[in-house]
Amino acid sequence: MASWPCPWLDSFLESVQEEYKQEPPQWTLVEPEKETYAYIFRVGNQEDPFDTLGLKKDCVMLLKRKQATLYRCVCPLGEILLVSINKDPTKQTWNVWWRCIRLLLSNKKKVNARIVLFGHPQQRIAPTRREPIQEAHVNGGATYPCDETAIVIYRKEEITRVLVHELFHASCSDPYEHTTPHIEADTEAWAELTLCAMAAKGSKESFLRHMNKQIKWSVNQAAYIQQHHGVDSEKDYAWRYLVGRLSVWESLGIPIPRAPSNPTNPKSLRFTICEPDDI
Repeated sequence: MASWPCPWLDSFLESVQEEYKQEPPQWTLVEPEKETYAYIFRVGNQEDPFDTLGLKKDCVMLLKRKQATLYRCVCPLGEILLVSINKDPTKQTWNVWWRCIRLLLSNKKKVNARIVLFGHPQQRIAPTRREPIQEAHVNGGATYPCDETAIVIYRKEEITRVLVHELFHASCSDPYEHTTPHIEADTEAWAELTLCAMAAKGSKESFLRHMNKQIKWSVNQAAYIQQHHGVDSEKDYAWRYLVGRLSVWESLGIPIPRAPSNPTNPKSLRFTICEPDDI
């Protein structure tokens, strides 16, 4: 498989290789205290301009009815609070999330992350044709720039990808000279590069295989929503995530194939073709 003319690629993959030379961060599951439940209820019931479907509130309601479980996972790097509705997280899942935190916050002298995950099963489904794609169709989480203590994610679908995306914001890596749509496009482009690199554990051959598959998915998806949902420019909300990333990859020297003239319906607005289980 041919490599890409990207001078940054080797050092990028080396950082991921170094992460996987180490054991995962040591973490422990502890029984949530009353204060933890109170914090989750407060966060879940806060008004959120990004969570327009009220997914956090749904999770909190299910937790109060004992139809969901609250997990508290602590580590020297901070804590992860997870409201799980259907399936208990595996040891591998916790390992992956802590690896993401250690890798992406390595520029900070002291890491004290607080991640809140609401595992709502609502998937990213497109509206009917010719209808605009809005926040409700794609959003999955939010945080404040340079603040790893305020990351909140509210969909189970692509939860690791969204975590990586928000950790980039928390690491102060945003290109602040750009507009918000371009900042989000840049962040999402790097989030997907990182997810594929972690799936490959830093192996270039495996990374290229994962990423080329992801690019093919993204090109078709972007072409489809441009044709059938009118996503023409950064003024359209979905552009920042589903179209803008292609321009970022191209600016990094990554070859992007021509968009198909008759794209197939991806039947999903999830950003990635798969969520690797082995990262």
